[in-house]
Amino acid sequence: QNKYRCLACQEEGSILAYAAFAMTEGGILLDYYAVDKALRGRGVGSRFLLELKDSPFLSAMNYVLVEVESLESAQTPEESLIRQRRIRFYKGCGCRATGVYSSLFGVEYRILFLPLSSQEPGNAQVKEHLEQIYRTILTPLVAGEEEYQKVCQVYFSPGTASQGVPIEQ
Repeated sequence: QNKYRCLACQEEGSILAYAAFAMTEGGILLDYYAVDKALRGRGVGSRFLLELKDSPFLSAMNYVLVEVESLESAQTPEESLIRQRRIRFYKGCGCRATGVYSSLFGVEYRILFLPLSSQEPGNAQVKEHLEQIYRTILTPLVAGEEEYQKVCQVYFSPGTASQGVPIEQ
């Protein structure tokens, strides 16, 4: 249905990194992003994300939503360090934090966005677009609204205004 697209960063026939996007008319989510483990820390991921940002594929979008596992839900210090590293990576590539979180199948995510234009979303818009995307990709996997509510929630972090620009820069 053209609601999910995967793009790869290739060199000499080898895949160095790939990105999976979930899409609706309202928005786009970087659902999964991976770099070959042997190439991490060498700038491959940053370069690929910047190339994606400027690609014709995303030219009609104002921003891309990005999920990162929340620091608050880390179970161990090691898990917290991994999550901190991922957040630093995305912020280093220009992503900005929002006041929106989600819980999918028991995993809590902090929602970031990668700006593609000068038009920045407010938290209410981020929440609305994320809910549209989740409904699009999860509806075939769950049986009805009650089941959907058990596996997916989108919410504002405590103390976050639902309107306006993201709370962190």
